[in-house]
Amino acid sequence: MQQTEKIIQSLHSITKWGKVGSIFLYISGGLAILIGFWLVLPAALGVFLIMMGIHVQKSVNAAEQLIQAPDTSYEELLEQYAKMMKMQTLFAISSIVAAILSFIAIILMLILGGLAFLQEIPSDIQQYEGEYEEELGDFY
Repeated sequence: MQQTEKIIQSLHSITKWGKVGSIFLYISGGLAILIGFWLVLPAALGVFLIMMGIHVQKSVNAAEQLIQAPDTSYEELLEQYAKMMKMQTLFAISSIVAAILSFIAIILMLILGGLAFLQEIPSDIQQYEGEYEEELGDFY
């Protein structure tokens, strides 16, 4: 395939932004694992981010190879891009699941907390009046 000026510009853009993007994917994946190491879901999201960073870095290497040797095949670049797209889709799905589970957990905590609060309120105040008078004594 003959490389046009537009293809060469796109390859340079892939190498430049791919390097920056992969570094940020590594950092954000590492932070997600580090911060949520005791929870399964944030750690899994961090693994997806790191795997995306690896595929982006491999795409950068394939783009650099295409810039240096224009007669090389585009197969490696497209293969790494396809893998990165799969990881991105899995990341998006797991993020949606995490958001839904978090929402359900918050609602359950509010409901259970409200029920626990209502359990603490005595329903019959007259039942306790005699007990308090015995404990406190007559101050008057």
